[in-house]
This record gives sequence, structure tokens and C-alpha cells, in this order.
Amino acid sequence: MSGENPAKEARFAMYGRLLRCPVGDNPEDCPLHEIRKLPMEERLLWLEAKSDDEVITLYQQHIDCLARKKEAC
Repeated sequence: MSGENPAKEARFAMYGRLLRCPVGDNPEDCPLHEIRKLPMEERLLWLEAKSDDEVITLYQQHIDCLARKKEAC
């Protein structure tokens, strides 16, 4: 995250991650695996209830996971 508001950037990116993983629909090893099974409205409410720090942590987990998956290919 390189912008002026890392929490805002992370939250924006996580909205897309609520839909699907960039490398697959819903990998079982993803921290959002169970969340993605919920109706979209509940997913959004779940994310909106997270603090900025929690969202940044989730986003970082996804960046790290994506890097590992790309290395494995």
C-alpha cells in the first residue's frame, strides 16, 4: 500500500476479495473461505464491522498468500 490512507486502500481491495480470490474461486486455505459462503449483504456487513487494523491485517495476509501461490506455479 503506497497511498496516503492505507486503511482505505486495504478496505477497497478487500471488497473485491469478498467476491473471490484472484487465483481461484474460494480456496479452502483462505481466511475468507467461510465468509464467501455468506450472502453478499452479510459479507459487506462483516467487512464494514472490521477495524482499520483488522482490514489491513487481512489485506496483508492476502498479499502474502498470493505471493506464495504465484511462487508455487
